[in-house]
Amino acid sequence: MRRERVLIVEDDARLAEVLARELGRGYDTVVVGTGREALVRAETEDFALVLLDLNLPDMDGIEVAEQLEGNEADVVMLTARGDLASRVRGLYAGAADYLSKPFQMEELLARVYARMRSRARARSGVVHRGGLTLATEERWCAYEGARIDLSAQEFHLLELLLENQGRVFAKDTLVDRLYGAADVGPNAVEAVVSRVRKKLEAAGAGTVVETIRGLGYLVRPEDA
Repeated sequence: MRRERVLIVEDDARLAEVLARELGRGYDTVVVGTGREALVRAETEDFALVLLDLNLPDMDGIEVAEQLEGNEADVVMLTARGDLASRVRGLYAGAADYLSKPFQMEELLARVYARMRSRARARSGVVHRGGLTLATEERWCAYEGARIDLSAQEFHLLELLLENQGRVFAKDTLVDRLYGAADVGPNAVEAVVSRVRKKLEAAGAGTVVETIRGLGYLVRPEDA
């Protein structure tokens, strides 16, 4: 079976070696020490996850994350910056998860495993969160076995958020994903989110889609 690939972007050689060794037990790892090299490797090779240090010698890691936004890989940020502003910037840049240094290796491995598990579920065509199930191939949604009727736009929104649990999506990003080149504004996304919330709550699923003030929307992982 082909192992998932992880790109480790870390200029601290000692830490990079430890990360490569620990993650190498379950995944194929590639280590780079600069943002520019990370962007080149991510553009020319397939990775499931990018483990990204924000403090790089040649460019800001958040800038790297912004340029990786269209990439299929999930981005997990590592940084010594523990302040709220850095965390918010990281989430806004498209990070799927965020871990402050110093961290316990067990926690990092658990976060990486959670992202990989989420990707595997998405590939299987069925995504779960608690009692909520989304069948992405057959295009149906259910809570505790009872079907929920969603429009195409509502399904697309929920699919995007469930397949990227923990990632914050800005309204402008959702406009692009849901409507493409159509001339619509953020209010259109707000309307879709509102309808999805009402339908999920009516089905008993509770608040699944959260608003992160000033940033956008997300679905938190079930164990978050």
